[in-house]
Amino acid sequence: MTGQRIILAIAALWGLAGVAMLASGSHPPQVGLLAVGGQFLLFHAAACLALVNTQLVSNWRRALPIALMLTGSGLFALEILLHVSTGLAALAMLAPIGGGLTILGWLLLVIGALIEPRN
Repeated sequence: MTGQRIILAIAALWGLAGVAMLASGSHPPQVGLLAVGGQFLLFHAAACLALVNTQLVSNWRRALPIALMLTGSGLFALEILLHVSTGLAALAMLAPIGGGLTILGWLLLVIGALIEPRN
């Protein structure tokens, strides 16, 4: 295993931990929910952009994490936006579902980074 793979795996693990911490700290009546949603989107957009250009994991090992991160962060931020702007609580499960999908995306990236590709 190369140093680059270890760094990628650690960075992915930090991303997973960061998502879990942000998600657990975003439950009402927390102040700054929109900022949390925005950060969630920005962090994952940057992560996905970096993943698109990495050659450290195979295509399929980065495609699923990217899809999960984009879908999960979008659902998470959408629920926060709806909750703050309309008070609508009917879709409150979107945030934990989105957070869970995003965490799963990071977990799959950790696993993909640690598995050596077949030659």
